[in-house]
Amino acid sequence: MKIAFISFIKDPWGGSEVLWAEAAHEALSQGHEVVISALRVAEPSKPLQALEARGAKVLLRRGFINPAWNRRTRILNKVRYALLDLVSNPFAPVVREKPDVVVFTGACYAMTLNRALYSLVRKHGIPLVLNNQVNIEYTRPIDWEQAAYLREVYAYVSLATFVSRRNLEVTERHLAQRIPRAAVIRNPVNLPTTEALPMPEADPVYRFAIVANLLVNHKGHDLLLEVLSADKWKERPVELHIFGSGSDEDYIRSLITFFGLEDKVFMQGRTGDIRSVWERHHVLVMPSLNEGMALSVVEAMVCGRVVVTTDVGGNAEWITDGVDGFLAGGANTNAIDAALEAAWLQRDVWPVIGRRAHLRAMSLHDPRPGHSFLQLILSHGRRP
Repeated sequence: MKIAFISFIKDPWGGSEVLWAEAAHEALSQGHEVVISALRVAEPSKPLQALEARGAKVLLRRGFINPAWNRRTRILNKVRYALLDLVSNPFAPVVREKPDVVVFTGACYAMTLNRALYSLVRKHGIPLVLNNQVNIEYTRPIDWEQAAYLREVYAYVSLATFVSRRNLEVTERHLAQRIPRAAVIRNPVNLPTTEALPMPEADPVYRFAIVANLLVNHKGHDLLLEVLSADKWKERPVELHIFGSGSDEDYIRSLITFFGLEDKVFMQGRTGDIRSVWERHHVLVMPSLNEGMALSVVEAMVCGRVVVTTDVGGNAEWITDGVDGFLAGGANTNAIDAALEAAWLQRDVWPVIGRRAHLRAMSLHDPRPGHSFLQLILSHGRRP
């Protein structure tokens, strides 16, 4: 079978890319042909280069908008791409490869920004699999015209996969329509081993970490910093270490200064060694406003760490509040503070909670998610 994987991510690489990439590697190992369409960036990511080295055909398309560009540059490039799309369909090279199935990875409503793709696969009768990685649940980010279009898309797709049951339910609510061919799948974890780590000593501070792209409208760093600016948290032996990179780095640094947290909060940049993070830190705090199922939550639980996070995306599917982690009832400072306070009051039993988190994560973790996803693609992606 010839499988075309299409990525919509706006960065060279990210957590949402890992599942389809593993499925692509698995497909190549089984002798299938793989075509990959990704946005052209300054330098292709190493995972993309690795797939190309194994025999995948990589097609780079226009459309990349760098969040770091100023507003005028972003707008001008969006207009330029829109005009070019009127002249030539950016996905035409993919269809010319005559794939048996197209697998599109993005947010649950990303197809509204990729109508050129849907028009082509529909015209040529190519099966379409949507690999949905995130949804927004506090607001409905689509209008009725977009919803009508998406209802048509979801009625057409051979399969729509979601990384959490919550994302599926929110999508059905926003569309006011059941999705008949849907499945919940697991993302891979970026860990060399799934053994739990012993809880580090508090010497002399308890170390919180947030491991996420620096995007506050997604991950909620600003909410957490406001919580930690309260006198009670400033007086406690607590540090927050922020891992990641992204377009809101300057804003987050400014907030650290604004709230007077220079001696409590530390920017650590990106890390490729997650286990080393959890060798030194006690608690993952993820004050997300929306999620699919955050890899950092799963990875922290696998490593045996306490997780304090908001009840968005699939978090409540992995965490039982007060048992194997802590859930804030909403993405707001009061709820986040209450969940963090509940965790703090149980710090003497963090090792026990961490062990429970490990067992819970291992009961849900798929050790071969790329293989599982490929099997779904193969079973739903054949032309009638």
